[in-house]
Amino acid sequence: MKRPRVFLDASVLFAAAASATGASRAIIVLAELGLISVVVSSQVLEEAERNLSNKAPKALPFYHQVIESLGLEVVNEPTPGKVAECAEVIEAKDAPILAAAMEAKPARLVTLNTEDFAAPKVIAFSKLAIQTPGEFIQEIRRSLAAAYGSVEKGRGGSRVK
Repeated sequence: MKRPRVFLDASVLFAAAASATGASRAIIVLAELGLISVVVSSQVLEEAERNLSNKAPKALPFYHQVIESLGLEVVNEPTPGKVAECAEVIEAKDAPILAAAMEAKPARLVTLNTEDFAAPKVIAFSKLAIQTPGEFIQEIRRSLAAAYGSVEKGRGGSRVK
């Protein structure tokens, strides 16, 4: 089975490194289990590291461990022309990320920056499925429930209905 390629932006990597819980960390666990392939650009990696250094330096060792162990697919940087096209629909600082994701053609672009990336004009222009980590995890849960039945938690543990 071919693993879906999921492009993560820096906000997701930051959240996954800074918190042991939450949907961003769950995405990393899915990648560690080999259920998805994580795709990034070098700019995403640099931005995540810079933000962690400034805002959550204690999370840097875990971040480095994750980056080394996941076998990330680091895509080529987009052309200046493609970045300029993207800058017409999204803030200039986010245009290289959008352009890289578009050129990578992932199954999903996952970001916590919904204000910029989830704008209807960005979605229409990029033709990407753009989700928050929470939306992505919910989609995975729905797919698993459809494939295996719903899971009910009770005092004796979980059981499949």
